[in-house]
Amino acid sequence: MDEQNTVETTAENTVETTAVETEQATPTVKTFTQDELNAIIDKRLERERRDAQARIDKAVTEAQKLAKMSADERAEHEKQAHEKALADREAEITKRELRAEAKSQLSDKGLPVELAEILPYTDADTTNAAIVATEKVFRAAVEKGVTERLKGNAPKVSQPTQGTTIAEPEKLSYAQRAELYQKDPSQYKKLFGGE
Repeated sequence: MDEQNTVETTAENTVETTAVETEQATPTVKTFTQDELNAIIDKRLERERRDAQARIDKAVTEAQKLAKMSADERAEHEKQAHEKALADREAEITKRELRAEAKSQLSDKGLPVELAEILPYTDADTTNAAIVATEKVFRAAVEKGVTERLKGNAPKVSQPTQGTTIAEPEKLSYAQRAELYQKDPSQYKKLFGGE
């Protein structure tokens, strides 16, 4: 019982400390009442109890199964369990090596290494095929994004229209002056004094 109280007290202190740190970091923090904290802690403790009970039940079942076996059967069972553990460990090492190689390849190709998180690591061929496909899709998406951003309307050059007064005729470009002369010769003569 003392252990449970210690766990609950430690959990409450952790939640309270976390809440205080969060409150200091951001001004808009949800505050919890003691009842809400107790409910959160109770849920976590219950989940841990269920997990612990499941582990205990599994161990008891395994022990009962081993107790019913003969020495040869027990040795065979232990051998299979050992082989399974070795296979799992080897698969994990292979996965780690493939992930490191994938990150290296992504970096060499100029792709974000974060893409390594979405790749499958079953074997080298599958991983390489996924890298090629990811590169193709990523580059196409980047190209599409760049094209979208570069799209737009061409800048419009303001042209003087017929009958409009021009405040600063000396700032008109040669092309604008020629167009004004073509469209409105009388306006041109007013602004520039003749032909």
